[in-house]
Amino acid sequence: MSVCSARRRESKAKTSSSKRRPVVDPAELQALRTAAEELLQTEIRFIYAAEFEELEGESEPVTAALLLLEELQVSAAEVSKTVSESSADPGSGLNACDPLLTFSQEQTLFRAMNLLRYRANCMRSRLDPSAPSAELIPQIRRMLEQSEQIRGQLVRSNLRLVASIARKFSTSVQDVEEFSSDGSMILLGAIDRFDYSRRFRFSTYATHSIQRHFFRAWKVRQRRRQRFPVTSAEILTEVPEEYSEQPICADPQAVVRDLLQQAPDVLDPREHQILLHRFGLGGVSSEARTLRE
Repeated sequence: MSVCSARRRESKAKTSSSKRRPVVDPAELQALRTAAEELLQTEIRFIYAAEFEELEGESEPVTAALLLLEELQVSAAEVSKTVSESSADPGSGLNACDPLLTFSQEQTLFRAMNLLRYRANCMRSRLDPSAPSAELIPQIRRMLEQSEQIRGQLVRSNLRLVASIARKFSTSVQDVEEFSSDGSMILLGAIDRFDYSRRFRFSTYATHSIQRHFFRAWKVRQRRRQRFPVTSAEILTEVPEEYSEQPICADPQAVVRDLLQQAPDVLDPREHQILLHRFGLGGVSSEARTLRE
């Protein structure tokens, strides 16, 4: 009787526990499955460090990085306010608001960013799309969001470095803008590839990456300019202002003829003859020719 009673009690306990199990709404379950599939397809890039195994369950590295983020944001806000009050030009303080990072600050931020991504990746490996966990998904998302916040601060703190390198390779304002835009993309890649455990300064690593990219781009531009020494935009910049204010002429030959007369020093004799043949000007030919001819 005692055995039967024990079995009945176990059966009642199982029945009561099954009754207490919460019923998941189908719409909520579908949303969890969709979120799980999105996380499984998301690329999580991190640089592994041996200390990550020892830091299992430790919150201090992440907490220290988040506190540092708050301090840097407060400092940037103060600098931004000072710059805006002391300068009439709103753009004069561009990229100067976020303070440069020390070596210790770089280590703190890179350590936490890669640790968060490592933990998110490990936690994601436990996800089952058919039966997703309502607890894991928010935790993974929070880790990825925190890592992106740290990454954003690393970008802002090094934009000044990108701008300084861009100015060295530029010959005009337009070049500075183009090089700065390209350099920002190189900076993002450098942040994702940087191994903080090797104890190097990130600014040194990023400088080499950005300069190498800029040098290749500069060589391409130089070859292009050697092949086409004078562009239409460069010719127009040499035209006097009074001509640029005149209405546009529908006759392209007349436009080119006037340009050749008003800017004789821009083209060398060979280029001058090429334009004459191209547009059939100056009695050289009655018909325009192609560049190949």
